[in-house]
Formats: sequence, C-alpha cells, structure tokens
Amino acid sequence: MNKSMKIAIAYPPIKSDKGVPLLSQNRQFQWFNQPTFIYPVVPAYAATMLKAAGHDVLWLDGIAEQLTQEQFIAELSAAKPDLMIIEAKTPIIKAYWRWIAELKKIFPRLTIALCGDHVTALPIESFDKCPVDYVLTGGDYDFIAVNLVAHLSKGSKLEPGVFYKRDGQVENSGEFACKHDLATQPWIDRELTKWRLYSEKNGNFKKTPGTYVMSGRDCWHGKCTFCSWTTLYPNYRVRNPEDVVNEIGMLIDKYGIKEIMDDTGSFPVGNWLNSFCNLMIERGYNKKVNIDCNMRFGTLKEIDYALMKK
Repeated sequence: MNKSMKIAIAYPPIKSDKGVPLLSQNRQFQWFNQPTFIYPVVPAYAATMLKAAGHDVLWLDGIAEQLTQEQFIAELSAAKPDLMIIEAKTPIIKAYWRWIAELKKIFPRLTIALCGDHVTALPIESFDKCPVDYVLTGGDYDFIAVNLVAHLSKGSKLEPGVFYKRDGQVENSGEFACKHDLATQPWIDRELTKWRLYSEKNGNFKKTPGTYVMSGRDCWHGKCTFCSWTTLYPNYRVRNPEDVVNEIGMLIDKYGIKEIMDDTGSFPVGNWLNSFCNLMIERGYNKKVNIDCNMRFGTLKEIDYALMKK
C-alpha cells in the first residue's frame, strides 16, 4: 500500500441571514455583513505540504468562492477526492455536522476529517453527531494532515492528536503536542491555495493586493481568554527571520503584493524582531510593502516601535 491520494482542503458554504462566517485563520469567530475573506494560512500549509508529498490537492473554499451548495457538490463530484479535510469552529459546527452527513450520503467512499479549535476541545462529540472519520486535534493540523495521509496511503503510524473509530468505539493516537519544526515547511503554494480570493476583501488591508504569512505559532503571551488558539498552540515557536523576509521578497517580486499581514498571535520580539526589521530595511522592502502584525503592549520599548515604524 503506497499510493497517491486526492485530497480536498475544503470549507463547505454556509448560508445564513447573519452574513458571512469568518472561519479561516480566525481566533474569535465573527459574522460579517460584507464579504470578508481571511487567508487560511495553516490549511494552506497543509495543501502545500500534501502536494509536495506527491498527492493531488484540491483547494475548495466554498465560502470565499461564494459557491452555492449545489455548486460545491458539483465541484466535488467532478474532482472525486479520496479525503476531505474541513476546519470547523463552534458557532458553525452543527452546520458542518449536517454537511458531513449529506456528503457521506452522496459520496459514501469519501473519507472526512475535521480539525480546528472546536474539535480540539471536544474531539469525541463530532463522532456522536455525524459520520466523520477522523478528528485532528491541536494547531499543527497541517503536519498532522500529512501524517494522516501517509497513514492512509502507505500505512504509516499515526502521530499523537488523531481521533478515529475502531469497532464502533472512539480511539486516539495520543495527546497532541505542537513540537513540529517550522523550518521544515516549504513556503505556501499561493497558486494552489487561490491566494487572490483573499487579497482584496479584507478590512486589514489599506493597500491591495494583500496576503498573509505566519512567522510563528502562535503567541508568546498565550493567556488571552477571548482567543480560541491559546489551547491549540501550548508552546511558542518561530521561523527564522531571514526565511520570513525571503518569503516576503518573493511575494513582492512574484505577485506584486502591497501589504502583508503576519498572523502570528503575537509577533516575535527581542533579537528576532530586531533582525527582521533590519533585514527589511537593508533590502528596501520597507519601501515596497506594508507590514501588519499582532502585538501585545507591555513588552516593547520606544526604540523597538521606532524601528518597526522605519
């Protein structure tokens, strides 16, 4: 058993009078009256890594593409994926349970995995509510997705964090641990993940086209009670600052990006921040692109803010 698989990274569309559900890359769920689409960085890494591993990947964001239920099902019918991975959050989990039940009727051979903060908190619940096959817990569900596909395609051992049913009982491969090395990840394949869907309709951007990167996972503070990601990432990890700047240079040169939101929960500080800012200035990228980030007060000094401004 060692075969290539077809995998769909998908957000089934949700129709609601409340507006557009902000699911992707969102630490606190919101409904938006106007279409707002945030680039799903972690699922985009999953898609990129799965493609690099030799699998056929379909990016199907029914929300950002504003598909109807019928259009979404038609796309799946044409693509015929073996596995679908869906990120879910608490306010829409019931809608996605209904989606999974419907998809299993239409595509009985389709394997479906759920990931995200809701199923991390309540991993067994979804097995009682819908015919889901796997639940991926923790924030590194991009790495775990690659491991799951290796398990399905060639029998590799499941790493900790995966829930599944065996003989009618829910079992798991152990408690997740976010210890994956971010340096092993390739840069996101922007074409595969349809970055243009998320480049304009986003209130964070003053200039467009814009896009997202993540320098770390996820927050060195990690204690805010409004944030649903504090449990997804129990330890803080960062990429090499030069690698981040190199990626930014590629985004400027290849795609003409005017603004970049770094969606790390709290942007790295200390020597990391100093290196990042100085590299941006040395290469002249500070004159070509706006950089946005999340930050917590009480850590930076005036000299740090001055450097960030420059």
